[in-house]
Amino acid sequence: MKFLLLLALTFFVISSEQILEVDGILQLSRRNFQQALDSHPRLLVKFYIDTCGYCQKMKPVFIQLAQRLKEYGFVLGEVNVQESKSLAAKYDANAYPTLKLFRNGESIDFPNSSDSVEILFEFALQHAYEHITKLYNQEEIDLFLKRSNVAVLKYAFDQDDLSSVTLDHIQVKFGIVENNVLRQGHPHKYTLINKDIEKPLYYNGDVNGLSEFISTKGYPLVFSLNEEEFMKAENEKIPLIGIAGQKNGVLFKRFKYIAESYVNSTRFVMIDPSLELCNRRFEYLIKESPVAQNTIYYYDYETKKTTTTTFNDDSLGTLKKAVESLIEEVTRPKKEAQRLAKLIKGDGQVHKLTTENFKEQVFENHRHIFVKFYAPWCGHCQTLAPTFERLAKELNRDDIVIAEVDHTANQFDDIPIEGYPTLYLFKQEGNTKTRKEYEGDRTFQGMKAFLERNLGKVESGEKKQPEFNEIKNEGTVIELTSDNFDHVVFNSKQDVLVKFFAPWCGHCKAMAESYKELAQNLKDNQNILIAEMDWTTHQTGSVEIKGFPTLIFFKKGQDKPEQIKYQSARTAEALSKFIEENSSFVKKEDL
Repeated sequence: MKFLLLLALTFFVISSEQILEVDGILQLSRRNFQQALDSHPRLLVKFYIDTCGYCQKMKPVFIQLAQRLKEYGFVLGEVNVQESKSLAAKYDANAYPTLKLFRNGESIDFPNSSDSVEILFEFALQHAYEHITKLYNQEEIDLFLKRSNVAVLKYAFDQDDLSSVTLDHIQVKFGIVENNVLRQGHPHKYTLINKDIEKPLYYNGDVNGLSEFISTKGYPLVFSLNEEEFMKAENEKIPLIGIAGQKNGVLFKRFKYIAESYVNSTRFVMIDPSLELCNRRFEYLIKESPVAQNTIYYYDYETKKTTTTTFNDDSLGTLKKAVESLIEEVTRPKKEAQRLAKLIKGDGQVHKLTTENFKEQVFENHRHIFVKFYAPWCGHCQTLAPTFERLAKELNRDDIVIAEVDHTANQFDDIPIEGYPTLYLFKQEGNTKTRKEYEGDRTFQGMKAFLERNLGKVESGEKKQPEFNEIKNEGTVIELTSDNFDHVVFNSKQDVLVKFFAPWCGHCKAMAESYKELAQNLKDNQNILIAEMDWTTHQTGSVEIKGFPTLIFFKKGQDKPEQIKYQSARTAEALSKFIEENSSFVKKEDL
C-alpha cells in the first residue's frame, strides 16, 4: 500500500514538473506538452528545427512577441522537432517554423510566413476568443476587453440568440456575462466598447436592431484601418477616401469634419505612417507603397481601382474641395448609369407617371414619350384604355415610351389640359423636348400613324421584337450590375433567378454557399441562369427591394418576364424545386 502511495506521489511530481523557460518562452517536449496545454488556456507554440535559417531569424521576433502578449494572458512555447518528432507529427507541423495557437487545448493555425511582431500580435488577439464567449467574473470581463479592439457585452437576462448578429459582424467579439450580481448592477442590456471611441456605447433595444446599432454607432467616423475596421470595410465594400496623417492632429480634425458629410456613402481613412499594419492594409488595396503625403486616395471596392488627387496645403477649404472633386470625378459615370437604368423605355407596356417622376421620366429621358392624361371617371378614357395598351404592346419600340397620367391626382401648371383624354407627344430633338398634342381619331391606326409621321416609320405589319441573347449557363453565379441587368435578366432567352443582397447581411452570407451549390447543380440546364446583385452598389428600377436577401424568379414567355418572389427555405434543394415548378420551359404534363 505504501509503495502504491509513493508511486502515485512520484507520478504527480513528474507530471507537474516545472517547465523550463528561456527568454520568456516555455521549452516544450512530448513529456510536458499536455501539462502546458492544461495549464495555459492561450498557448502559442512554435515548432522549429535548429538547422532552419528562417527559424533562427524568427527567434528574436518570438521573444518580443512573448513579452508583448504576456500582459494579455498568452503564454508562448517552442518545440524542437528533432527531439519531439511524434509531437510535431501529431499537430501536422511539417514545415518550419510552424506556429499553432492552442485555445483551451484546441489548435488554430497561425501565420507561419510573417516575421512581423505586429502581425503576429494582432492575429493572436483576434483569435483569443470564439465569436461568442461566456464570462463569469469581472476579471474575465476585463481581460476580454483588453484583448478586443471592438467588443459587445451582453448583460441582459433574456435568451436572445446572437448567432445572426455575429454573422453580420465577424470582426467583433461578443461576450455574454453569466454573473447575476454583475448583471443586476449593470443598467443596460448591451454595452459596446471600441478602443478608438472614447466612451462605451449602450443599447437597450430589441436584439433584431443590435446589428444595425453596431454598424452605425460602433465605429469611429475616420478609420485607422486596424484589423477590425479593415474587415468591416471589406465586408461592406463602401468606397474609401484615404490620406496619410496622424490621429488627433490638425489634419485629422479637418478630415473628420469633411467625413461627416459622407456617412454611409464613403468611408474615410487616415493612415498613420508609424502604424505598420495599417499602412500594409491600405497599400494592399491601392497597390502602391508607401502611402504618399499630400495625396488623397479614392479606392473603389467594386472596380478595385484607385484614383488620386493631390493638395498643396491642408486648410479645410482646400481639403474639402479636393475631396468633393475627387468623389465627383469617380462617381459621375456610375450615377449617370444608375440614372439611365431607372428611366422608362418602350417595352410593350403603358407606364404610370406622377408629379414626382414626370420631370425625370419625360424631360430627362432621351426617348420620345407619348402621354395620355386621363380621369378615372371619364368614359372616353375608359374606352381608350385597351387601345392604348395595344399601341404600347404592338409598337414595342425602345425609343418610344407609351405612358399615362391620372390628371385628377397629378396636376401640371405648364401643361394645358382642357378635357379628357388629352394626348401629348414629347419628342426628343437634340437635347430638348418639344410638345405636340394629338388631335386625331383615338384609334390604334390613327395614333400609330401620328407617331410614325413624327418619329420615323415602322414598316406596315412589322413589330419590333426584342433581341434575345443566348447566355451560356456555366454553373456559376452571374454577377449583375446596373449596366448588365437588362441584358442578362430581360434580354436573355432563359429564365433567371436573381438574389438581391447586401454584403453586411448575415442571412445573405448564410445562404451564399447554398446559392453557389444551386448554380453548380443546374450547370447542364441551359434554360435557367442563376444570378445575384449587390443592392448596396447597383440598383435597377425594374424591381422593388425592401429587405435582404430578396429572391425573384424572372419567368419568360411573355412580352415582359413575370416576376415571382421566392419566400421559402434558402437551400439548394428547395430553390431547385421552386425553379422546376415555375420554369417557363416545363410542359404542363410534366408538372
